[in-house]
Amino acid sequence: MTTGMQERMKISRRERNTTATRAKIFDVAHELFSEKGYDAVTVQHIADKADIGIGTLFYHASSKTELFLMVYNSSLEQAIQAGRKAQNDLPADASLCDRILALSLPIADAMNSPEAGNFARYHKELLFGDSNDRYRRAGIDLVRGFESEVAGVLGGALHIDAHSLLTRLTARAIFAALHFDIALPETDLNPATRFAGAGSMSLRMQIQIIVEGFESIGARHATPNRGKLNLGTQAAHTSDDNDSWLAVIPAHDVS
Repeated sequence: MTTGMQERMKISRRERNTTATRAKIFDVAHELFSEKGYDAVTVQHIADKADIGIGTLFYHASSKTELFLMVYNSSLEQAIQAGRKAQNDLPADASLCDRILALSLPIADAMNSPEAGNFARYHKELLFGDSNDRYRRAGIDLVRGFESEVAGVLGGALHIDAHSLLTRLTARAIFAALHFDIALPETDLNPATRFAGAGSMSLRMQIQIIVEGFESIGARHATPNRGKLNLGTQAAHTSDDNDSWLAVIPAHDVS
């Protein structure tokens, strides 16, 4: 066996060990967070139950918050995938509101699980936490992917470029409504439920308000001859043009 082959085998074995350790940390962290909640779990608890040293644990995640994000990023990804399947399974004549609701409900349904408190905490840490490590970045990428998927469905319904500012801001508003319903804690305004109520009926009403606004604006600015929005790039360069925000803009300009 050549030296090169031996080195490749060592690297492969090291990679397998690293992957196995990360999977073990994930499973233990998920179990402890599910059983005890975020606040009651310490990094030492996770390391002890995984039978690894603190240094090894921090190699895979730099803090308890990052471990928490690592675990619940997986849950968010699964919910996004479930929403995609639900939307694709709808009949061709399904309404735009029903399509967006199908994409969104699996994420919102996490609040009906025993881990509702963890999911609320996850959404807060994901969007408003101060970590800039890989698992928070990975979670933000999941949110951006969800918004892009919503924008694609919106744009397809009205024959608008999914990257237009109108479409992307509407997708952002839909995720904001979803996030607000999940992450906002109970308040004195409505102690029996989360603020403004909760569940699919509340979410559907919010989505319907946003989608109907999108459709109304889209209809007002449709080109009569083609039934499509006029997204001419000249609008972006006309400072006194009230419709300039309908122009297509690069993705990095709305982040």
